[in-house]
Amino acid sequence: MINQYLQAHLFGDIFERDNLDWQSRELATVGALAATQGAEPQLRSHMAASMRVGLTAEQLRQLIKILAERGDTIAAQRADAALKQALAAVPAR
Repeated sequence: MINQYLQAHLFGDIFERDNLDWQSRELATVGALAATQGAEPQLRSHMAASMRVGLTAEQLRQLIKILAERGDTIAAQRADAALKQALAAVPAR
């Protein structure tokens, strides 16, 4: 039920509107997915997508820090794990 709502409404609304740039859309999506138990595969995917649209690992670490400071340590842990996996998947240059 929650996944249907997230996909149909939250993410559909975020990505359909033209008032946010792609980086802002990905930040909103990553934050929402980090706070959603069971959405780890989507979180990993959007963490990688965030970097593809130009967000840096440091910016994503700031998001993780904000999640932790605001009292959602579990969301911060999910996001941190997803970022680590996304960074590990990036080929060395």
